[in-house]
Amino acid sequence: MKKVLLSLLLLSSLCIAQNPVDNLGALEQTARVQNDLKYTVDGIDGHQYFLDDWGSGKIIINDSINAFKEKIQFDMVSGEPIIGNKYNNKKGFILRDKSVSGFVINNTTFVKIPSNMFLTEVEREYFITPIFSKNNYFLADYSKILKEPFVLKNSYNDANPNKKYITLKRYYILNKNNKYVSIKLKKKAILTTLSDKKVALKNYVKTQGLSFKKENDVAELLTYYHSL
Repeated sequence: MKKVLLSLLLLSSLCIAQNPVDNLGALEQTARVQNDLKYTVDGIDGHQYFLDDWGSGKIIINDSINAFKEKIQFDMVSGEPIIGNKYNNKKGFILRDKSVSGFVINNTTFVKIPSNMFLTEVEREYFITPIFSKNNYFLADYSKILKEPFVLKNSYNDANPNKKYITLKRYYILNKNNKYVSIKLKKKAILTTLSDKKVALKNYVKTQGLSFKKENDVAELLTYYHSL
């Protein structure tokens, strides 16, 4: 009898553990339904999303469970992932559950980086794309902002141009204290951030023929730095 009860308890635990994979209903309950995802708005060029329509991929829960979804989108202004509402193609659930640790859209992986891992203060818990690095040594933060139009007031320009969304890309590298530092892909900026091993890095760049301006090369350099 004890063995039967133990088996039932294990089976129940297994079902609970697998539930996020089979059904994101629990996450949807902690999210709010977003209004129509509008890709076209009068007076605005572009939109705030990662793709021009739903992508496909998966939601990563607690760094271990993969929940596959046919419709995923990313709001690049708020920094929030969205999963599609199966009953309405223009609506979605904004995922704000703390168990969501990443997601994949059309083979692009986003990871959640806690705000306290950044050297300077940030306003949100970022979802960031890791660049060529399984250990997340080198990151790219993709975001969008709504830019006001610049209007030159003269007799030749009476038109009022639209506002428009522009994409921003910011790089971060992990320093010796496991803090992410915002940098530009320039020799001085990178070597200053990683100054504790500056000589070794300069020699490595020279012998390997790397460039501080190329993402692949910087990723390789960061992997070498953290191996020293």
